[in-house]
Amino acid sequence: MSLYPMRSRFCVNLVLGSLALILGPGSTVAGEPKRHVLDFYGEGFAFVLQEPTGWFVDTTIAREFGADVIVYPVAGDPHSSGTPVIRVVVMTKTSEDTGAVLNNYVNRYQAQYRNGESRKGTATHPRYRTYGKRFCAPAKFCEYVTYLNPGSGSRQLLSVTLNSLGHPATPTALAAYQHVVASLDTN
Repeated sequence: MSLYPMRSRFCVNLVLGSLALILGPGSTVAGEPKRHVLDFYGEGFAFVLQEPTGWFVDTTIAREFGADVIVYPVAGDPHSSGTPVIRVVVMTKTSEDTGAVLNNYVNRYQAQYRNGESRKGTATHPRYRTYGKRFCAPAKFCEYVTYLNPGSGSRQLLSVTLNSLGHPATPTALAAYQHVVASLDTN
């Protein structure tokens, strides 16, 4: 086997890879903002997330927030109480009754914050079943949580949360949250 065909393929791949870096990801609609699609792998899990426009996806400090990945505004500081932070956590399924798992989560909040109010969540996914809640403790926080169940063939359950201190989340933060939920894919 000659070395030249391998070198030729290497050069073609190098050129194509360089062009992809220079040109960036292609958009299917003219004028549509470019969004990064990021792959995440860990022990026993893999998922893809599409970065919302104007938001930053971070794994370097995610553990500080009890998450596998966090997403926050590019102009924000995730350690500041005024910056909305979206947390993505991969959990191992304990059952296919995802609604019951979410209810247990919300019941812990209700036990701790007796004057809190719970409502059905609104984030959806094009392929996975979603189970969502919004829990607000007046003058303390509002937490939006959505659990995604990729189906009985998957051992993973994805949890996406957005916590807003003192008040409900802004429309911009909610749009980013809903974008993250809808973009998740467990490959």
